[in-house]
Amino acid sequence: MRRALTLAISLIFCCRITTPAQKAPRPKGKVSVAEILDKNVAATGGLEAWRALQTVDAHGSFGVPAFHSSGDFDFYYRAPATDVFQLFMMSHGQTSVGHNGGTPFSNHDAGRALGINGVTVNILEENWLALAESGFDQRYTRIELVGLTGIDGKWAYALQFTPKVGDPQLRYYDCQSFLMVRMDLAQRIRLQKNGPEFAYKVETYYSEYRDSGGMKFPRQIRATSSDGDVVLNIHDVRTNHPVNDSVFRQR
Repeated sequence: MRRALTLAISLIFCCRITTPAQKAPRPKGKVSVAEILDKNVAATGGLEAWRALQTVDAHGSFGVPAFHSSGDFDFYYRAPATDVFQLFMMSHGQTSVGHNGGTPFSNHDAGRALGINGVTVNILEENWLALAESGFDQRYTRIELVGLTGIDGKWAYALQFTPKVGDPQLRYYDCQSFLMVRMDLAQRIRLQKNGPEFAYKVETYYSEYRDSGGMKFPRQIRATSSDGDVVLNIHDVRTNHPVNDSVFRQR
C-alpha cells in the first residue's frame, strides 16, 4: 500500500513539471543541480553568510483567506540539524513539531490543532526547514533536476530531493532570481489508528523575499491542499541570535 501511495504522489508531482510559462522566455542551455543550488545560495545571502549561519528565529501570524488572523507561529533553527515550528491557535493551544539533532519530536497542549485546511503542522515545519538548512547530505540521498515549469508566469527549475526517510520533495527555483518559489510535499494521514493510510499533495508558495540580517527570507508563505489554503505572514526574521534550548525539547 505504501509503495502504491508513493507512486501516486510521484505521478501527481511530475504532471506539473511540463506546465508552460506564460510570460518569460524559456531558459536556454544546460544547467546542473549544483549550479542551481549555488545560485540560490548567492541569491539568499552568499556563501559566507550561509557558512556563518548558526540560528534562525522567525515569528508571525497565520490565517485562511477571507478570515482574520487565526493565531501566531514561531520557527526556530539551530545548525546543523535542530529546529521547531510552533503553532499557537486560538482555542486550541500550542502544537510544536521539530527535530533535535535530527531526531523528530512533537509537543502539544490538550486542545492541539494538528493542521488547518488539510495543511498539517508537520508540513509547515518542513516548509520552514527548507529555507534554513544547508547541509543537504545530512538528510537527503539524492537531488535531481527533473524539469521546468511555469509558476506565476515565470519559468522555474524543479529539483527533486529524495530524503533518507520519507517521501520525495519537489522544490522550484525561479530561473532568473534563483529564489525558491514553491515546494511540493506529500502528506500522509490515518483517520483511525489501524485504518488505511491516505496521501495527498500540499503545494507551498514563497513570496516577498526581503533582507534579514544579510540573508533573504520570504515574508509570506502560502500552503494549499485540496481543502484550502493556510497563509503565513512573517513579521520578523532574525539570524544568529541566541535561541533557548528549551524550545527544542520533548516535554
